[in-house]
Amino acid sequence: MADALYQELADRIGNLIRGGTFASGSRLPSVRRLSREQNVSVTTVLEAYGRLEGLGIIESRPRSGYFVCPPKVVNGQLPRPAAAPKRPVAVRSPEIFQAVMEAATDPGIVPFGAAVPGDETIPAKRLTSIASSLARRLGPGVYQYSMVPGRHELRAAVSRRLLSAGVQVTPDEIIATQGASEALALALRATTRRGDVIAVEAPTYFGILHLARDMGLEVLEVPMDASEGMDLNALEELSGRHPIKACVVQPVFQNPVGSRMSDTAKQRLAEIARQRDFAIIEDDLYGELGHSGTRPMAVAHYDTDGRVLLCGSVSKCIAPGLRIGWIVPGRYLDQVKRLKTTHSLANPTLSELVVAEYFRSGAAERQLRRISSLFAAQCARMREAVLREFPEGTRVNQPRGGFVIWVEMPEGYDAEKLAAEALQQGIGLIPGTIFSASCRLQNCLRLSCGSRWDERSEHAVRTLGRLASHCRVDDPA
Repeated sequence: MADALYQELADRIGNLIRGGTFASGSRLPSVRRLSREQNVSVTTVLEAYGRLEGLGIIESRPRSGYFVCPPKVVNGQLPRPAAAPKRPVAVRSPEIFQAVMEAATDPGIVPFGAAVPGDETIPAKRLTSIASSLARRLGPGVYQYSMVPGRHELRAAVSRRLLSAGVQVTPDEIIATQGASEALALALRATTRRGDVIAVEAPTYFGILHLARDMGLEVLEVPMDASEGMDLNALEELSGRHPIKACVVQPVFQNPVGSRMSDTAKQRLAEIARQRDFAIIEDDLYGELGHSGTRPMAVAHYDTDGRVLLCGSVSKCIAPGLRIGWIVPGRYLDQVKRLKTTHSLANPTLSELVVAEYFRSGAAERQLRRISSLFAAQCARMREAVLREFPEGTRVNQPRGGFVIWVEMPEGYDAEKLAAEALQQGIGLIPGTIFSASCRLQNCLRLSCGSRWDERSEHAVRTLGRLASHCRVDDPA
């Protein structure tokens, strides 16, 4: 009888999942709540969830509960590795860049453009409470400069958090920055000179490309896999032919593709850098936003001679407006300190202390569990909607962390044209050409899943699918 009861409960939940009551990536009721609602024992619920987990329908996440698994990836649904020039190139920016960037902050635009967490994800009340308490306790001092290397409270808190990524550093080895963008800029300035060559992922975050352009660097684009990240065989071959000074990589939940390098690949990347004598600039901005709730190891964990410069920030996981980031520069510590002093001199003291207290209080762990589950569900819903609404043959990544979706339309479709028409309909998106130094990836685009998924979002994806059907390269403008 007991066996029949848990099987009956498992069947009911499975039917609700298949019927769409519980969407991909969404959190199921807690064991105790479901026990009360269904008037069954906790053991029966655990057995029912265990049955569904064994079938691959749901998954358990430590300290978070049970979640609906994303649909199985069908062969041919994931984007293919991007073709890239096998020589360094100067960075070019497509003409549409400024228009899509300005639209990204327009509140009247459906926010599929900028990779910014929605207002509903920001713990505003808690941050305000901490800021008020600090101001009362410390007085005018919270509005003074925080000089290089930044407040010790923040650097100590970051030092403790990096332990989960396998990185053991003291607060004195960390420099606080104004967001990850400044950290990346400092890392590039410390490791390169005008005319040098750097390796980047293809596609990569456009901010890295713009830094390279403004610094007079040439870029070597390395193809990457939608699941596994940078093609290390290609990197090894290209770095043997070209004198790379630095490799800028997002090994964990890469923007825009969402890939995650294996620990073996990270270790190999560190070894290639040692053999070819170049620096690794590790952009770890999304490292704590894994959908499974686990924090992957950083490449810096495998660094044996200080050539990895690890960059991070709270912009995606707490609040972008705090403008708090950090860099662990390894052997480049003294150079980065000098550059930081020259570049921006100081950071906002109040923001540094707020983040330090937020970390110290344990609130960050609760925040991460909440938003990681939310982002997983929103990415799953976006992916399903795009595969349903876009032209046949469209491929979409299945990110294991972060909150962006990479879409590859069939050859011949024009994402820049789609972006322009979408703006006229009040919808933002970022065309793939912006993520390529050579303005390739014309049939690709990135969609942000950082804001709440609702009927407006569903309608926007349907509109994009309709617009995409006639946004072809050979169509008249």
